[in-house]
Amino acid sequence: MPSVATDPSGTILTLETATGLHRFHAIWLRDNAQDAETRAAGNGQRLIALRDIPAETRIAAAETAPDGAVQVRFDPEGKAVRFDPAWLEAHAYDRHAGSAARGWLPDGVEPWDAGLMDAVPCGDFALLQQGGAPLRDWLGQIVRYGFAKVVNAPVEPGALFRIVDLFGYVRETNYGRHFEVRTEVNPTNLAFTGLGLQAHTDNPYRDPVPTIQVLYCLESSAAGGENMVIDGFSAALRLREENPEGFDLLADHCARFEYAGETGVCLTSRRPMVELAPDGELIGIRFNNRSCAAITDVPFDKMEAYYAAYRRLGEIIDDTAMEVTFRLNPGEAFVVDNTLACCTPARAIPVKGRAGCKVATRTRTGCVPLFTQCAARGAGGRSMRPEIDDLTAETIVAFIGSIFDRRGGEEYLGERVTMGEHMLQGATIAERNGQPEEIIVGALLHDIGHFTSEFGTFTMDDTEDRHHEDAGAEVLERFFPSVVTDCCRYHVAAKRYLCATRPEYFKRLSEASIHSLSLQGGPMSPDEVAVFEKNPNLKEIIAVRYLDEAGKVAGMETPDFWHFAPMVQRLVDIRCGRDA
Repeated sequence: MPSVATDPSGTILTLETATGLHRFHAIWLRDNAQDAETRAAGNGQRLIALRDIPAETRIAAAETAPDGAVQVRFDPEGKAVRFDPAWLEAHAYDRHAGSAARGWLPDGVEPWDAGLMDAVPCGDFALLQQGGAPLRDWLGQIVRYGFAKVVNAPVEPGALFRIVDLFGYVRETNYGRHFEVRTEVNPTNLAFTGLGLQAHTDNPYRDPVPTIQVLYCLESSAAGGENMVIDGFSAALRLREENPEGFDLLADHCARFEYAGETGVCLTSRRPMVELAPDGELIGIRFNNRSCAAITDVPFDKMEAYYAAYRRLGEIIDDTAMEVTFRLNPGEAFVVDNTLACCTPARAIPVKGRAGCKVATRTRTGCVPLFTQCAARGAGGRSMRPEIDDLTAETIVAFIGSIFDRRGGEEYLGERVTMGEHMLQGATIAERNGQPEEIIVGALLHDIGHFTSEFGTFTMDDTEDRHHEDAGAEVLERFFPSVVTDCCRYHVAAKRYLCATRPEYFKRLSEASIHSLSLQGGPMSPDEVAVFEKNPNLKEIIAVRYLDEAGKVAGMETPDFWHFAPMVQRLVDIRCGRDA
């Protein structure tokens, strides 16, 4: 059981858990209260501004409730707030600062070199369209390595945008919604030539700089056209290792980038070639010799050393030991994070001896999608919450709780209750009826796969099943006993089973459940029934299925997720061997 204490001034709360001591300021705790007056139930956004919280906020009292929650009363408001200790642990900020070297990388971002050639990250278009784990894992590779391929996509006009639709939206630029990688007689940009180009990041003269770019092959009849990818982060870190002072010069002083190749278009930016966050995290690279304007922001006595570092960074980028190459065939795409990977787009070789003539064929079309929209479209990226694979027994409960807090107010498939209300009602009914904790938590989490788009969502307009039960079970299976995971994984199968074996059950189904049943395969066949009945957790799965149908009562009062959190954590501890 966690314990809490406050300092005499009431400005600091200390939480002691199995992982150690965690300190929190009173104003931080009050600002992060999760109650309905402070946060919107549907999206988790604050309903008040900091000005609405008294500047003299203090902790008047703090204690651990019998259910393990941390209860805090704030003065001068006299406001009482409950905090889940697992949530506080996951958001603890009381840690030593300044120990990481400049240019540190966060977990989940991996530098690489030519050794990645034999394991180029790749996703199959058909699988990516299904969403869930394949899409999550593929986008996770873009976060980890800065690029990934797509194969087996349709070879047809507009297919490029179907790639973007997997995770984002198109950002329109002066090139339009998309551009063609081609060779022109009088190009407005050197990208539209047959020249060999040094690896680079694109459009450094834009603010914000393009993040994720997609290049799609429709036809490739010319020779050549290899894609070359360099990890800009690896190049910068190699420079830091060889020449720390040079690394600092490129990080501490702005370069200037410029483009004015079209009538009425002049784009400029002033940013460092190596971009660091205030705490030293390496967050971006801008390297493009073609677009680099006169550099005037470096002091005179440092300019020579700056240029030496600039030159060395280019030499590192040119080193073949750093590069991964591959060719795109029709129906394949190349997705790259332009802030951390330097690449040379595929090129068709000009016809020999006929300088100025067009290249024999165009190879690809491309566009710039908004990676910042990935959180809404369900992927994995810097703007998203931590990857599911990084969750631990210490963080899973807080992760699930944050989903309830942020997304629980969303519509539940056309029903009269929200998504969060639906699952909380099932858990509440089970608790009131004295059901075992496995049933209560199974009901609470059975539809977790609906909550976020990376799990797959359902609407009444759908014409195919999105398998939310599999996506949800995939998240739960590492942390919960099999009975809880099975209640999630098989609650859809249980509906099909009951419709096949208990005809009266069909009358319980709502319009939305009937619609989804038609997409999920309808009532089970006799052979499917026989197989399903062999599940050792059949009784519990059926119990949760009935709670699923019962949890659709408009206006029913229930506790919030954090009421059940200690119970959820107990089952996690049992599954992960932490219950001793």
